[in-house]
Amino acid sequence: MKKTFYILCLFSLFLTQSLAAQISIQGVILDKYTDLPIPDVIVQYGKNSKDYVYTDSNGRYSIPSDNEEIIYFQCIGYKTKNVTKAALQAQPAVVMELNPISLNPVIISPYTADKLLNEVMLNTKERLLTDAPIGYLLHFLQGKSTDTLQNEIYMKYTSTLDRRKLKKAIKEERVPYIYNIIDIKRLQKTITPTSELYGAEYHASHLFTFGKSENNQTTRSYSSDSTLMILEIAPLPGKEGWARGEVVINKDDMTIVSMEIESVDSIMELQSYKRYMGKMIKALRKVGRFSFEKSGDKYYMKDCYTYYKFGAIDELGKQENIVYHCDVECIGTVDPKTIKKRQLSGFCQELFYFPDSTTSEFWNAESSSDSNW
Repeated sequence: MKKTFYILCLFSLFLTQSLAAQISIQGVILDKYTDLPIPDVIVQYGKNSKDYVYTDSNGRYSIPSDNEEIIYFQCIGYKTKNVTKAALQAQPAVVMELNPISLNPVIISPYTADKLLNEVMLNTKERLLTDAPIGYLLHFLQGKSTDTLQNEIYMKYTSTLDRRKLKKAIKEERVPYIYNIIDIKRLQKTITPTSELYGAEYHASHLFTFGKSENNQTTRSYSSDSTLMILEIAPLPGKEGWARGEVVINKDDMTIVSMEIESVDSIMELQSYKRYMGKMIKALRKVGRFSFEKSGDKYYMKDCYTYYKFGAIDELGKQENIVYHCDVECIGTVDPKTIKKRQLSGFCQELFYFPDSTTSEFWNAESSSDSNW
């Protein structure tokens, strides 16, 4: 009897481990404009390019849950999309956007590239919507390699830009937005020491800057209808270029439609560690994406995504990585009377010091609509 019980225990343990090993992330890929499933999308989930699957005829995919932090979705005719594993587990449906067909790409000189980038940055800033509170929904997630628990923050906030302040700071890298919290809910699962908050920013104000192009190769092309100019940026082989990415530009007024920039891993590795609050800190990876929408003859930020990965070494030589993911999405205009005077300077670390202001899950798609938004 004891032997039978022992065998049953072993079988139960084996079955539990087998089921755990089979846990996967399953979802569907949809076209942004038609909501139809997209077949034959490459879903890359590992460091090696061999670690990938294709979506089936119904746009469905299934990948192991034990994989890299960033999952890549690629398909001919669509913009490549990068989604965090945590976001994918929360929302396995991925929406992909058609990529404009580029014609006759040509390599332009570093001087021309810098001149173009400076021009579109300045033009975009000059045409930003001012003196109007725009509402945004933010989701911030922090995780550590040495801790399975994470910290999450959801926040409704407004972004207002004063016309006079913008004019005064028009040539500076940072745009002088004023941020006000409307609602905030923190799902803090671990206590986060101040020494682990390295200042990841959550708005596009800090993305209005580029590095110099002398060690980068920039390719210019146009969409098939000639309404868009596309700049593809990549570091030259063997050179310490500043980043790689894509800038899509409105050709009629030379303003930014969208921008996606990511750090070059080999270049980040060359950076040295710097002391911060008793630890040695180093940025290992940075990714930034944002796009603009037009309102009349002005532009406002439609969405923004930032990803930061830091390496940290404490006094005892213990190493760990800390990752920030931050999604920001525009959800409408705001009645100025509802704005609370709780201003932020623009760093996610501040959010850990604000008390919750709501018990409702306002980030849930099933939540009732807010008449003030």
